[in-house]
Amino acid sequence: MRTTGIIHAELAAALTGLRHTDLFAVSDSGLPVPAAVPVIDLGITYGFPNFAPILNLILQDVTIEAAWASREVTTENPEAAILLTQTVHPELLDHETFKSRISACRFVVRTGEAKPYANVLLRAGVPWA
Repeated sequence: MRTTGIIHAELAAALTGLRHTDLFAVSDSGLPVPAAVPVIDLGITYGFPNFAPILNLILQDVTIEAAWASREVTTENPEAAILLTQTVHPELLDHETFKSRISACRFVVRTGEAKPYANVLLRAGVPWA
């Protein structure tokens, strides 16, 4: 039994299964996800759990080499924009382009976040690079 880190079995397994250059996303409660992309749903109610603590937990477990977010986050959700800038330094895309890239994800981690554009697309890196 794990004593530290992520204990959600499905999420831990998905993160452990990532390989270099695999894409995955962490999303708010409203991001549309194509039916073919698995969703690890952590949302319990709107606003819980929030995007920030889930992203921070994941970043403690996974090496990230690139990130993308919707440009609209800077004006519509400055709090999330600051978090993303401070943690993963995402390339900003228009929201339609961002959404179109979700279909390439191995999985999406859905939070209960109820503020718009709290989404990030992440590319797994390698810890020795």
